[in-house]
Amino acid sequence: MNEKKYTIEVSPGEQTRLVLAEPLEKTGRVVLLCHGFMSDNESSTNLELTRRLIPEKIATCRFDFDGHGASARPLQAMRMSRCLNQVEAILDWLPAQGFSKVGLLGSSFGGLIALHGAARRRIHVLALKCPVSHYPPLWRERLGEAGMKFWKENGLLTFAGLDGKAQLEYPFYEDLLQYDTYKEAATIQAPTLIVHGDTDEDVPHSQSEHLYEVLQCEKRFESIKGADHPFTKEADFNQMLDNLYTWFTQYLK
Repeated sequence: MNEKKYTIEVSPGEQTRLVLAEPLEKTGRVVLLCHGFMSDNESSTNLELTRRLIPEKIATCRFDFDGHGASARPLQAMRMSRCLNQVEAILDWLPAQGFSKVGLLGSSFGGLIALHGAARRRIHVLALKCPVSHYPPLWRERLGEAGMKFWKENGLLTFAGLDGKAQLEYPFYEDLLQYDTYKEAATIQAPTLIVHGDTDEDVPHSQSEHLYEVLQCEKRFESIKGADHPFTKEADFNQMLDNLYTWFTQYLK
């Protein structure tokens, strides 16, 4: 396997760093990997799926959203619109590198971005791991009316992150309100897989149930009994990965 790092322009003055993992033999197939909130491009799912796809002569491309991993921009400035710009720019860049078949994986928050990316760009296959498809109500439920009011009035929400303290500006929430994910999902044409644990406490299983109903493309819903959001149990994690691997190898022939 060869790994190379690239920096591409997302918009004037804004760049994104990529890691492209390719098999030793040239391939025209690749999967873009979108990590979840408070994760990064080296998530266990991204790395393990890469390890499994490379022998099948399928490359992977991974990157960091704002405020995650090696991203130069702080988390508090994160916006869904900028994350979507990143994905769209990478999906435009990959065919220019010789990849004729492009798959897309979105995990959790990355699933939200991947849904919109798949609706706006031509891809060959989409897979979603416990995707967020309706984010605003999750914030309202977690913070409550008082918490949302405090966030709006103070402009900044502080919460426990991987480093013990993370912050998000209120415009992050306002930016989310611009998007109707279910409406855009209905326009997706690529075959789409949803994998979701039925005891997920972070992203309701019911969101994926509704998403599945909305999708008009070829689709499949794998509900993993007893699995939580991070697929903590090894058996659940492997079952999730098996589904992703099978889906991508089936449609990226």
